[in-house]
Amino acid sequence: MNSVQEQQVATSSGGLSTRAHVLLLSSTFFFIFLGAGAQQAFLMPYMGAFTDWSRLQRQIVIAMVYFSMTVFRLGNVYLLRNWPQWKCSIVGAATYVLFPIAMLVVYFVPSYPLALAAAAVWGWGGAAMWMGTTMQMLSLADEAKKHGTGMGILYGATHAGWALGVIVLGAIFGFGQSVEMPWLVYAAATLLTVIGYAIMLWLPRLPEPLPELPTWSALMEIMSRTKARIAAFLLFAASLAFGFVLGSFTDYVEGAHGAQWLWITAFFYPFARFVLSFASGLLSERLSHGTVLAVSFFGGALGMFVPLMWAHPAGLAVTALMLGLLNGAVPVVSSAVIGVSADQKRRPLSYGAMFTWRDLGVVVATVAGGLLGMGVDDVAATFGVFGAVFVVCGAISLALNRYAEQQL
Repeated sequence: MNSVQEQQVATSSGGLSTRAHVLLLSSTFFFIFLGAGAQQAFLMPYMGAFTDWSRLQRQIVIAMVYFSMTVFRLGNVYLLRNWPQWKCSIVGAATYVLFPIAMLVVYFVPSYPLALAAAAVWGWGGAAMWMGTTMQMLSLADEAKKHGTGMGILYGATHAGWALGVIVLGAIFGFGQSVEMPWLVYAAATLLTVIGYAIMLWLPRLPEPLPELPTWSALMEIMSRTKARIAAFLLFAASLAFGFVLGSFTDYVEGAHGAQWLWITAFFYPFARFVLSFASGLLSERLSHGTVLAVSFFGGALGMFVPLMWAHPAGLAVTALMLGLLNGAVPVVSSAVIGVSADQKRRPLSYGAMFTWRDLGVVVATVAGGLLGMGVDDVAATFGVFGAVFVVCGAISLALNRYAEQQL
């Protein structure tokens, strides 16, 4: 094989250029989160519109998704160890199509066990899809060593889809409520998700090494690394903010200032995640990973403290923006850390070990967020606790710079 042919092989992916493959792979997430991702913003009021389930019961449905993901972040590394990563993505993405279909069925046949089962299956599939797609994206970025940029594009497309989906599905949800057909939002979510799934089925399937056998000793070796411990803790802390928005923040905005201000969370939070996911990916290659993470956590702390000093909807808009900054940056930078610190065979286990803590944080915040003070007049405890945690995390993030060369 001559040098020209070697260069063509190195810069192409199954007939696509690497850049085209990255963009198309990211576009699948744009459409999937335009539908199945964005519907999460309406799941609580949707279930409340036609069931007698309590607020806690509805929160548990959301928490079940992330509890299942918590279990299968690592579980799938073992269960799907003989699957290529493209297969993990495709099978996992199928559950993103199935969940809105299940919610359609729940409208006509209200069943709490069905809702919980659908959430659990979706959590398993979400863990599989994110593992498979992240591994593919890191592999595509290996040659250019642009792991931050690649993950920034993937997460940027994800959050762009989510942000636009909230607007589109929000309009459909409002119309459906006015004509007493709330299920229309889940019919639309299903159709939008199918578009992304169809693109994923069409993408080329690249050869790849089978992952390292997920043994207990290998897992302990990874988590013995200071870099992995710090990243896992930061993922857990950042996901508290994500679960906070899903489980409590929207309810508080409506209760404190009225339903006309719900657009604060519906717009500012996903918009900030969209912009800052891509920006943090680029910055992580120009600055240190720890510095980018520190900025995001200090920004998140600022967002939590503002409403304590300024009891106005605009203060909550700042909160939504800063939480969007936090959750836009942390997963991107953490994935990039895995890309530069682990080889292809070890990445799935490293990813599962670290991102398990992210999903656990969402579960904790979704269920417990309301118990810290949401729904009562004095919310200082809730905002104060989150703010203090994020300040500590900002300081810990800077310590990550000391372990930049450590391998997982």
